[in-house]
Amino acid sequence: MENVFLRGRNDGYEIEIPAERNFELSLQELTTLLEKVRAEDTSTREIDFKVRTGRRILTDEQRQRLYALVGQFEHFKIIEVTADVMDQTTVAALLKSKALHFVPQVIRSGQEVFYEGDVIVLGSVHQGATLMASRNIYVVGAVEGILHAGFPDNSEAIIAGDLRQAAQLRISDLVEIVADQPEIQGQQFTYIDDLHNLATAKLTDLKKIKPKLFQQLEEQ
Repeated sequence: MENVFLRGRNDGYEIEIPAERNFELSLQELTTLLEKVRAEDTSTREIDFKVRTGRRILTDEQRQRLYALVGQFEHFKIIEVTADVMDQTTVAALLKSKALHFVPQVIRSGQEVFYEGDVIVLGSVHQGATLMASRNIYVVGAVEGILHAGFPDNSEAIIAGDLRQAAQLRISDLVEIVADQPEIQGQQFTYIDDLHNLATAKLTDLKKIKPKLFQQLEEQ
């Protein structure tokens, strides 16, 4: 077989359909291989197949035909189809999650604003307003409301800047009331420490505490 490869696994079989091969011929050869598997294994147990397509993303029609072909054989089931490249939807979501947003406007009391990615607050967040980001929040403007970084469950996020006037700081599922934390002074950053508590440190300690994040900032 030149257009498709079938390999046995502990939990079933792996089907490889190389991207450079003709898909029609791959299906024809796959039919022959599946017939051979069926002839050698006449049990009623369910046999799982994982499909690899290399650097080719199957179209909806190709996926349907592939599933239909394997489904012709009783107790045969495709449990996974993966490629070595990402589809447009996945790429778009990834780029969106890594975006950097500048927020120059005022977020007023009662408003709740969410951004995918990092946020630099240039404007102001009024008391009673909430600014949320899936990653980090960097404060340049005035904040009197609530800042929620790492929404909803990113515990690696930080909130950095002059945080003294903020009402609350939230990262992932943790909440800090700033008025209850007199150690929050000047230019600092809040993060989740190894004990899963909110902690505050000087911005000069960012490199030591968050070396990966510091390196990313240097590269931007």
